[in-house]
Amino acid sequence: MKKAYKYGLIGYVLVMICSTLIPIIFNNEQLQAMVIFPLIIILAYWTKINGKELGLEFGSLRDYVWAILYPLSICLIIIIIALVTGNMGEIKYPNEMTGKIVYLFFYTLILAFATEEGFFRGWLYGILKRDKMDPKLILLLTAVAFSSWHLPLFFLDPSFTWSMLPIYITGGIVSGLIFGLLRYISGSIIVSSFSHALWNTLVYSLFGIGSGIGILGIKMTNIFSPESGLLGLAFGILFMAVLWFWTSKKIGFKYPTKQE
Repeated sequence: MKKAYKYGLIGYVLVMICSTLIPIIFNNEQLQAMVIFPLIIILAYWTKINGKELGLEFGSLRDYVWAILYPLSICLIIIIIALVTGNMGEIKYPNEMTGKIVYLFFYTLILAFATEEGFFRGWLYGILKRDKMDPKLILLLTAVAFSSWHLPLFFLDPSFTWSMLPIYITGGIVSGLIFGLLRYISGSIIVSSFSHALWNTLVYSLFGIGSGIGILGIKMTNIFSPESGLLGLAFGILFMAVLWFWTSKKIGFKYPTKQE
């Protein structure tokens, strides 16, 4: 086994154990993500990984266009379908909602950068890349790791029902591949963190989190939720295929990329 595989496996197992046990021990589900940050620091020191390997770059304007298109296009298409099919509910937008949405975006941006993106598209991606592993394999491995990391949510958060599990986990792999592609084409976890934050903000505000209902009042979340619904999964796969095709034609799956 190559050293990169060993490091990556040890880091992944460590994150999974801590992210599962610590929220249960302290009865605080928010610790599932927050515990990752100190682990990234420890792993980065242990493996002597540098800033560039971690993806600490800004990326280009083109990269942020892709980062915005991912959540925006999927949400917009699903909203149109909900309108046409009569599945839009009563829209509720209290006065304080704008402030909550702005707060959610910046909170998620910082949290995603320091935790999920920092580990899966940062340290794990960077350590696997050290041995010049096939970029496609890195994208797949980090996407599966990212998706499986969300499994404890079904034990920690009552809004996540077991019927959501297959689509949620499959969708997690798809979104993991998309965030990974954003990291690959830009060399930046800031770009993937921006897209991640915009995704969470739009999806959780408009459609709700878990089995909850958002601003749009759509009740059939098993169909219309971008994160745990059938339409979200279908359009996510379509967007991933488009971005994968574009990447293969414009950049290619080889190291180094043009941005690196």
